[in-house]
Amino acid sequence: MTSTPPSTDRRWLIVAVLGCAAVVALGAWAYGLFDGMIDLRVYRLGGSVLLDRASLYDAQLPGSGLPFTYPPFAAIAMVPLAVVPWGVALVVWTTISVLCIALIWRAALPANAWTLVPEQWRDRRIAVLAALTALSLLLEPVWQTIQFGQINLLLTAMILLDLVRPADARWRGFWVGVTIGVKLTPLPFLAFLLITKQWRAFRNAVLGLVATMAIGFAVVPNQSWEYWTVVIRNANRVGGLAYTANQSFMGFLSRLGDEASWVEPVWFLLSAIFGLLVLWLARRYWLADERVTAISVMALAVLYASPVSWSHHWVWIIPLGISLIRAVQREWGSRVALVTGIAWYGLFMLRSIWWVPFRDDRELSWTFWQSIPGNSHLILGLLAFLTLAYTSRSLPKQPTA
Repeated sequence: MTSTPPSTDRRWLIVAVLGCAAVVALGAWAYGLFDGMIDLRVYRLGGSVLLDRASLYDAQLPGSGLPFTYPPFAAIAMVPLAVVPWGVALVVWTTISVLCIALIWRAALPANAWTLVPEQWRDRRIAVLAALTALSLLLEPVWQTIQFGQINLLLTAMILLDLVRPADARWRGFWVGVTIGVKLTPLPFLAFLLITKQWRAFRNAVLGLVATMAIGFAVVPNQSWEYWTVVIRNANRVGGLAYTANQSFMGFLSRLGDEASWVEPVWFLLSAIFGLLVLWLARRYWLADERVTAISVMALAVLYASPVSWSHHWVWIIPLGISLIRAVQREWGSRVALVTGIAWYGLFMLRSIWWVPFRDDRELSWTFWQSIPGNSHLILGLLAFLTLAYTSRSLPKQPTA
């Protein structure tokens, strides 16, 4: 059965906005957000460099030396954040991110999920969504996204909301293409649209990507050429591949072999094999009209195959967790599903990837036991994939629509 957003009163937007204000105020006080949010500063750097007509990919953030690593369209999109005061940009960006958490929950929860809520709470869906949004801030990938001022929650919401729409929705798939033009990591979703024969959505996604590239070449032609021919091939530009926060196949292999010659070919082979398995499973769930599960499974290919998947990229654990709970409930019942949900989200709240020595290449000398918490995102993602693959046996083999 298709997972569709529950019909909720628009008042939840007001609740979410007020919650955002509280999060920003408390975060600024308790965690010094106004002095952090390094990625938001890099985004603003990209917009500022364009306004100053300087070289986008030679610029570095003062004090940290971090470069701008995204396509030129991303810098163009960040110009509005670059022209407003820092405090305004921080509040606006954090508000958008927290609103996206609520939108992701709203899109991923199946319609029948509300029947599991106590009857006296069924008319208080706004409060339930607000509570889920607030609790989500405890998840390591979500809080890392908020703390760094990252864009992951926005991109995840854009992809999910775009693809759960009806197949005949106008320009469905276009926003997937735009997300690729902002940050290349969602690129495997094009393969997903092809393997599931969503021809119109694929066309629209390609048009969205081409539109972002065209805007980039129109505004900054030289820097666009530099990005698409030179910068795009430099994975090390975004940071050390062995760093514990890099929860991808490349990160795992780099922690084992550092810069050994075998790392890159093994990464390519693992990514290819896993990518094919993910496409197979995502297609099965899509044909069974389990859209949120199919999209969430496809996100695993993005996370594992990308050379760099920082822990904050893993905000896909929100819809993936819902899909996992539903699959377990179908196979083993509600009690096991409840335990699974508590374990899934609870383990991501533990922040175990930070329990072990990190930075200054200390990841290269982990013991076997240290590598378990140090690669915990990868381990949990594989367990979710295997569980969803096992429970897919009971899915109908033909589309239910």
